[in-house]
Amino acid sequence: MKNEILITGGAGYIGSHAVKRLLKENYVVHVLDNFTTGRRQALENLKKYGDVRIIEADLRDGEALKKALRADNMANVSTALHFAGVLSVSESMQNPYKYFQNNVLGSINLLETLREAGVKNIIFSSTCATYGNSQYLPIDEKHPQQPTNPYGESKLMVEKAIRWYAELFGVHFVIFRYFNVFGSDPDCDIGYSSLPATHLVQSAVRGALGLSPFKVTCADNFKTRDGTPVRDYIDVIDLVDAHFKAVKYLESGGDSDIFNLGTGKGFTVYEIVDQVEKTVGNKFDRIPGEVRLGEYAEVYANYDKAREKLGWNPSTSLETGINNLVRWFRKYPDGLKN
Repeated sequence: MKNEILITGGAGYIGSHAVKRLLKENYVVHVLDNFTTGRRQALENLKKYGDVRIIEADLRDGEALKKALRADNMANVSTALHFAGVLSVSESMQNPYKYFQNNVLGSINLLETLREAGVKNIIFSSTCATYGNSQYLPIDEKHPQQPTNPYGESKLMVEKAIRWYAELFGVHFVIFRYFNVFGSDPDCDIGYSSLPATHLVQSAVRGALGLSPFKVTCADNFKTRDGTPVRDYIDVIDLVDAHFKAVKYLESGGDSDIFNLGTGKGFTVYEIVDQVEKTVGNKFDRIPGEVRLGEYAEVYANYDKAREKLGWNPSTSLETGINNLVRWFRKYPDGLKN
């Protein structure tokens, strides 16, 4: 009998890459998505790899969620990968309600539904935004958590809820704190379809290809090597590899734990733009702007813990990840269809 797994947000950017990996590892994958930003075509493209079972439901509606999972039959599911959520720092400063409703309420509804269904393992997509301004670098998992925006705060609240469910109900968890995710499936089965793009690398690639307007307007007065913010960019294929290793870790009885997922290296905004210009060939105007609300100067990961406990090492270069994005957007300039 094949192992079965639940993936929330499995029609989205990162979630669909996880679906592909788990299918190729011979899992039956139950995908829960409300298809607000996720793409049905992504799941259709992946059915050639194995058994995908689609559950259309919204995490914010607790009763509908329970009904949907009961109808799908979770009897053989022991682990859930929870990707569903909203994730823009700037949007969260304008619309905090959306972030607390989707990320916090939705996750608590999921935790309770999984508890009732007897699903004991959860792997949660958190963020380095829970740390806020870096007090030291590289940032490890013991770094104080002081979010500077509602997005980071909402993810921290979910982390705390998961810990309580672990203490009270015996839930086993892995919490991953992502740094900045980029890249795309090398086979171009799936990729980034949430347009207009909100991530720097994806936006710059689309701009360089002439698919979307793009201007370099970030502030250049941070205390960094060229004045622009420094971030740690992790390729989506490496990220998903960590999730697969976490699935095996929990299935083999590993203790609940929290891990950073980054590369340990930081790139400035201008360095990212330089690499995109080099790859595609087009140049961008650089117009210094104002510091965005909730933004901080520099953050990159210490991922020693993930390497030591999960045997995980990121291996995809910035250049390779950008090349995969270029190939993806050339094939699907408007993203996948819903």
